[in-house]
Amino acid sequence: MTEKKWLGKWPARCDICAADLQSTGTFFDARTKQGPWGLLCPACFENEGVGIGPGRAQEYDSKSRIKLHG
Repeated sequence: MTEKKWLGKWPARCDICAADLQSTGTFFDARTKQGPWGLLCPACFENEGVGIGPGRAQEYDSKSRIKLHG
């Protein structure tokens, strides 16, 4: 199976706390408890995310942009 990568613009900052996503190790393309989707750091995903998987979130490596989960 081919690895999947983040294809969008290189994510710079968490949409909630503005943390530098390239320094967090991973980032999440995630639906939040409030409903909207965003790019989240691990800490904000833990507090505001609704879980990993289709329709919920995908986790990516911050350096390689390879999809890790979801």
